[in-house]
Amino acid sequence: MASSSTKFEHQNEKGHVKFLPLPQSETQTHDINDDHLEDQSLSISVESTTTRTINIPDYYFPEEILNNRSQTCEIAQDLLGFIVLILLIFLPLYLRHLGSPHEDPIPPIVTLNSMYIYNFTTGKEGLGATWDAKFTITNANVSSIYFRKVDFTIFYKQNPEHVLSFASSYPFYLDQEEDMKLHVNFTTGLEDYELFVENELVEEIGKDKDKDGSLSFGMKMKIQAIYYGETWVSDVTMTPYCEDLRVQFFTSKDSGRLTNPNRNFSVPIEWKPFSFF
Repeated sequence: MASSSTKFEHQNEKGHVKFLPLPQSETQTHDINDDHLEDQSLSISVESTTTRTINIPDYYFPEEILNNRSQTCEIAQDLLGFIVLILLIFLPLYLRHLGSPHEDPIPPIVTLNSMYIYNFTTGKEGLGATWDAKFTITNANVSSIYFRKVDFTIFYKQNPEHVLSFASSYPFYLDQEEDMKLHVNFTTGLEDYELFVENELVEEIGKDKDKDGSLSFGMKMKIQAIYYGETWVSDVTMTPYCEDLRVQFFTSKDSGRLTNPNRNFSVPIEWKPFSFF
């Protein structure tokens, strides 16, 4: 006979083990322990922190996206700065371009202050001479003028086709009421292959000089400039000219000077609105 504290019996004839119910005291003890474990598990679940796991796809790169956004912002800032710079430079000129002068722009005052001739010779070898001329160009009452090209030509008497020499000046700016002093040298001779003076003209010049020791010349200019008015900008072409520039030769006969200095030029002018494109 088995005692009450035994949990199983010996095998029966079939070799099976038969479990017996536990005593009431042990059942209560297990129930108490189970309740205690449930309490503990409850308290653990309350105190623990729940962690959510987000599955990020392999193609999702936050750092790369941030870098791309940063580069895009930098490009946008550079583009905006460039646009502002273009507006600051060209907008004032464009606003001026919208206006036009009510009448022809006022030409500058061009004055030949003095002119000397050196090493003047005529003969079978041709014409040889050096002209030394000084000019003053004054911007009378225009806001600003840019003289981008200035060409000079000396011709004999009053015939512009009888060209004896030519020269050019460097470009320059003149604000209102400003003037520019120019010192220009003209030369002609056998070494000047760009200009050929016909023998007939050389003979005529020699004979005129021998008559009374003086010669008459003319001078013309071609000026390409930009006029900046108060509310307009204009391309300008001017063709100043002056005739009857009489040179009296000294006793040496190979040099002379202008007898009527400080001659003002006539200045025809043509203009058209300045083209930006």
